[in-house]
Amino acid sequence: MTRLNLPFEIPGYRIVRRLGLGGMATVYLAVQESLGRSVAIKVLASERTPDDEIARRFQHEARTIARLDHPHIVSIYDVGRTSDGSIYYTMPYLPNGDLLARHLRDDPQRVLEVVRALAEALGFAHDQGIVHRDVKPENVLFDKLDRPMLADFGIALSSSHALRVTREGATIGSSGYMSPEQARGQPIDGRSDLYSLGVLCYELLTGELPFQGADSLAVALAHIEKPIPRLPVTRRLWQPFVDKALAKLPDARFQSAEEMLAALAVIEKRLKTPPQFGLSKWWLTLVERTVAIPRRRRAVALGIATLLALAGLLALLPRKPERASPPPAAVPAESAMTPPAAAAPEAPAEVSAEPAPAAPPDAQAPAALTLEQRLQAAAALVERGRLLAPAGDNAGERYLQILADEPRQRDALKGIARVLNLLATRAARAIAGADPRAALDPITAGISLADRAQLGDGPAFAAFAAPIRRAVEERRARRSDPFDASQARALLPLQPVLTRLDPQQALALQDDLDRPQRLLSEGGAFRDADGPPLVIVPSLLAASGHVERPFAVSTGAVTRGAYERFVEGTGRATASCRESQRLFARSDGLSWRNPGFTQADDHPVVCVSWEDASAYASWLSRKTGARYRLPTQREWLLVAQPAERGTACGTSNIAKHDGCDDGYAQTAPVGRFAPTPPGLYDIAGNVSEWIDGCAKADAANCRERLFRGLSWRDDGDESNLERVGRSVGDVGYVHVGFRLVRELPDGKG
Repeated sequence: MTRLNLPFEIPGYRIVRRLGLGGMATVYLAVQESLGRSVAIKVLASERTPDDEIARRFQHEARTIARLDHPHIVSIYDVGRTSDGSIYYTMPYLPNGDLLARHLRDDPQRVLEVVRALAEALGFAHDQGIVHRDVKPENVLFDKLDRPMLADFGIALSSSHALRVTREGATIGSSGYMSPEQARGQPIDGRSDLYSLGVLCYELLTGELPFQGADSLAVALAHIEKPIPRLPVTRRLWQPFVDKALAKLPDARFQSAEEMLAALAVIEKRLKTPPQFGLSKWWLTLVERTVAIPRRRRAVALGIATLLALAGLLALLPRKPERASPPPAAVPAESAMTPPAAAAPEAPAEVSAEPAPAAPPDAQAPAALTLEQRLQAAAALVERGRLLAPAGDNAGERYLQILADEPRQRDALKGIARVLNLLATRAARAIAGADPRAALDPITAGISLADRAQLGDGPAFAAFAAPIRRAVEERRARRSDPFDASQARALLPLQPVLTRLDPQQALALQDDLDRPQRLLSEGGAFRDADGPPLVIVPSLLAASGHVERPFAVSTGAVTRGAYERFVEGTGRATASCRESQRLFARSDGLSWRNPGFTQADDHPVVCVSWEDASAYASWLSRKTGARYRLPTQREWLLVAQPAERGTACGTSNIAKHDGCDDGYAQTAPVGRFAPTPPGLYDIAGNVSEWIDGCAKADAANCRERLFRGLSWRDDGDESNLERVGRSVGDVGYVHVGFRLVRELPDGKG
């Protein structure tokens, strides 16, 4: 027995104390007696110990994990069984604690460093076919140099084995961090780990999990069903990253750790050069400062900031000529609690066109009326459209007078809510119309009315804000081109008041304005409606001194399924196809539908001619409204530079050599292998690709077209950049496909 009087012994180790206890295992601090070094020993709970056959598989996979030699992965020293048969493994003892004890919410640069280190570790594990399945703060330890280290691959899966330690359909992992497919007990891959890392990133930025519930089942259902939450306004530049990491469908997420790292690089650059926000910049600065204010005082500080913003806005609004007002007795004195910024606007755009009749007796002395009569008079003004004008005889003021005499009077509050609803309807209609600026008056008036009624951000104010937010989102969604900022420019005058209704939406407007130029200068991913995924290659200065304007290129070759939709939509005839370029090569019966081997819809289409590829580009241009074409030779060589050679086994789909087998005799699914910068799949291997231009300089009489790059039938020792083929434009080949370039709007470069 050990000093702790444990029911087992581990030969060669002296257990010192327990470090932690989890649902599946217990971790002990021990000394490895042969080397005199401190180690951590993780012992699987006895009731979790599987039968002998599965235990052997567990040990085999643990040994596989032990070969993960990476600076941000905690290595495994040894694996075996205790004296009572429980499985254990040993690993380095890291005394600096785990990520759960770190509070990094106010240090986004450190958050970036931690998430980047973990993404690198996961990418390395995924390349070895290993999925972690339990990425969470407790499994991130810090070494002596305070570097984050990913630990606890104890429930990891190796893709090299069909049988697992756990049954298919079981959900293993931590519910707060598990992906939707993991919560459902479905098969998972590395994208599930990237989802968990996205959850961890959200938690580091905000101090809380994105999805919560009363129990683990409720949390799991939240991952599956609930929308991705919005980050605080001070962390809005992380929102696109979080949105993609936490996408419900794996295909909508980062497809690899490399993609995630590329997105982190963009965030790092923007952290160093924060965007400017025009009129709302001072408000955001104040928000930043209030982050450090205790919770109880923070809401007050933000409220004051918002009211100051409204005061400044109201001061800038044009005023109409003074009108006769009722005697002073008809207007209640302002409450000492009502800030100056809350004064009702004198004549917003909602003034009824109906001529104002002489004020009725009840307008002269409302206090002489009963409560019921005052409520009826206010409701009648609502029906006549006199919501907040004319001054002294409008529904808003009548309801406020009642509330001044009887705070929280239920019917008066309902009347205020109705007025707000009508103002919101008018604002939403203006936002959808030709001049969204016309929504400024009803929104400003509604905010002022809500503040004077002391509604805060309660249900009535939320109901007022909701249709306005929807109208803004619908207006933003009208853009068909990611580089078209016209809708954002039209909505920009509303940004100050939207900051009060939804700060995140106000920032999104600014992002809509910034995004086109940011994409062009920094690169990034996007896609047109009905178009393929694209990445932007920023403007570059070539060695010759020629400036390459930015352009977008599809991340992969056009798939068989996409080409089939083109044929169904256009009725295009099938081109002649050959097995190779030899004179007597086989061609009987070969076509894109039957290239002589089996293809799924996600494989690159082959047996299409240069003319077919060009026709597809024209069809897609008509469908999306953007201009698509084949890449020029310069463009193709530019994006293919990082993949000059494809000799490493398993890095691309090329001909087998030296015993290497990537698992595909012919084409592989697009995206099966890791991408090259800036996120392109199969730029070397899988298929050679048609390019624009002629084999000879005589473009007026072009008889031969070019295709470039290695394919599934080429030797990996060849240079991808030097591999060139030529053919007449109406013949296809079993190893040639194509990808597309999407031109960017004129004047954007």
